[in-house]
Amino acid sequence: MSYTLLGLSLVALGLAGIRYAPAIVAAQHRQGMAPLADDDRADLENADRVRVTKGAGAVLVATGLVSVAYGSGLV
Repeated sequence: MSYTLLGLSLVALGLAGIRYAPAIVAAQHRQGMAPLADDDRADLENADRVRVTKGAGAVLVATGLVSVAYGSGLV
């Protein structure tokens, strides 16, 4: 039961991260969080930061689905 609840929480957080990625990146920019730089000292652009945020959300969703499947006895 706890794996199912954990999985549902991860899925919800992941979907929120995917849905609100542009707003999250904009809030980071407003708060003055400096983006990382690559080897050429070029700052990451907002589109790249949004893509990475969405990717992290997708990983949370996938992990949550596996956890739900394990908690439900499907795996």
